[in-house]
Amino acid sequence: MLAASDAEAIAAVEADVVIESSGNHHGLASAIQGAARGGTVVMVGLLPTGPQPVLISLAITRELELKGSFRFNDEIDDVIAALADGTLFVDPVITHDFPLERGLEAFEVARNSAESGKVLLDFSPAAAE
Repeated sequence: MLAASDAEAIAAVEADVVIESSGNHHGLASAIQGAARGGTVVMVGLLPTGPQPVLISLAITRELELKGSFRFNDEIDDVIAALADGTLFVDPVITHDFPLERGLEAFEVARNSAESGKVLLDFSPAAAE
C-alpha cells in the first residue's frame, strides 16, 4: 500500500488509468503524478466550487487525458447489487471500519489522508457488540 505522502512512490506507479475519487486537489495531484505518459485520469470525486490548484503542466507534458465523471445513471443499481452480494471487491479501497459508537474517532481518522483512504461507519447492531 502506498502512503499518500510518498510522492516518489506514487510517481513510480505509472498506471495507464487512474480513478481519482477523493474530491480533494491533493488526490488529483497524486492521480496525475501516478499516471503513465499517455494515460487517463478519471475524476469521480467532486472538488469544491471555485479555482483549484492542478498540476496541469505535468498533465500536458505527459499527454494525459483528463475525464470528468459526475453522475450515475442505471449502473448504480448494479453497483449496489454487487456490493450486497459480495462480487464487487472493495477491500483495497477501505482502510478503516468503525462502529457508529466510534463515529467521532472515525472522522478524526478520515481527516488524515496520509493515514486513511475510505473510512466506513457501520450502522448495523452487530457492529456495536
